[in-house]
Amino acid sequence: MEYVDIFAEIVSIMHQDYAGFEEKKGWDNPDYFTQKIECLETSKLMTPQLFTDIVNEYLICFKDRHMYFLLHNSEKVEPKTCGFTVRNYEDTLYVTGVYEENRFGKGAKIVSIDGQSISSIRKMHREMLRESHPEREEWDDIMNKAKYFELINENKDLVKLELRLYGRTSKKSTYAIHFINEDTLLLTFSDFRDPDRIMNLIEKHKDDLLESKNLIVDVRRNSGGNAHAFSSLLRYIFKKGEKPTSDLKVREFNCSDRNVELFLKQAREVRNSTDNGETLKMLEFAENQFKKYQNQGFVAFDFSEYIAEVENNFEGEDNPKNVIILSDCYCASAGEELVEISKESSKVTIVGRATMGLNDYSDLVSVNWENQFSLYYPISRLKRKTETDPIHGKGIQPHMYIKWTPKHIEEDIDLNQALKLINS
Repeated sequence: MEYVDIFAEIVSIMHQDYAGFEEKKGWDNPDYFTQKIECLETSKLMTPQLFTDIVNEYLICFKDRHMYFLLHNSEKVEPKTCGFTVRNYEDTLYVTGVYEENRFGKGAKIVSIDGQSISSIRKMHREMLRESHPEREEWDDIMNKAKYFELINENKDLVKLELRLYGRTSKKSTYAIHFINEDTLLLTFSDFRDPDRIMNLIEKHKDDLLESKNLIVDVRRNSGGNAHAFSSLLRYIFKKGEKPTSDLKVREFNCSDRNVELFLKQAREVRNSTDNGETLKMLEFAENQFKKYQNQGFVAFDFSEYIAEVENNFEGEDNPKNVIILSDCYCASAGEELVEISKESSKVTIVGRATMGLNDYSDLVSVNWENQFSLYYPISRLKRKTETDPIHGKGIQPHMYIKWTPKHIEEDIDLNQALKLINS
């Protein structure tokens, strides 16, 4: 299949099947990208990685971070990464994590990219950063395309380094529960993708949870998954007699032929990977709804019976007495749902920064081309969208906002603040 044909199909999906296609009509300029792809194909300069970059640049037009175009490993090509992560503070990019890269460590400061200052890049490439507030900006795309950068290392030397690209190493999920002092239990979830494993972990530590006075739940880098995974945690987050009370947000599903076909295929895969009763009941309901309303446009599915069963099928506990949820802009999707539900508990304080804000458009399906490319896009939309905050962007707002600074690299400022709150 030609690259230009794959792109044409992607444009068709974005104009008919994507959950935001009505509200975002006219936001894109597909002709510009089509011409670019045709030119590169004609001159035989197109590569799988370059095509992936062009498609992702096109998708930025829709301002929806709940959407991805991925290049998969094959004998011919391997996705590449610069091997480290950065975060902006006062127009300097601080290295917050080092993975495949080994020429410098965390805390190094990038002051220019390809000879341009960070402030000038922010002005020229605002859309690629996806956010308006510095601490929420996403610099991965810009870093991965750079040729060189200037960096101040741990010896305070200014060095010019050519960018190296590395094969991505898969990151394992982290699900951990342990005491950080005799009264305080810390739970860390990097995602909610494995409900059975997470529920088993919570069950294994139920005595610890009931005996601890304080509970801290770290979902600052939770990339989402299945919201049912944290359902067994809710009894410890809410007091006895308390339960989530806010009305279920109305979500409308785009029941196009393509979306119905893709969802039903995905549902079959989920059935083969879980035996969780609540998940399977909700899945069956969704399958029947998609079949019933196929090719009828946007339809609101009434999940209230099933979601209420999950959210309210517990009795709260007096212990832990204090619950603190650590949040950040890297907390996405199902992670955001936990933060939002937890805000309704009288014993919860959300500390850190607002979540990513992905859930206006949700429920992703995927299209695959030649086992090399995949487009993941949302097929449902919230009827009432999340409000935008000038500092926090879109997302669930914390009770206690802590500005991100480079000190966060040296010590866990958020966790220290949580412990101070508990002690006070």
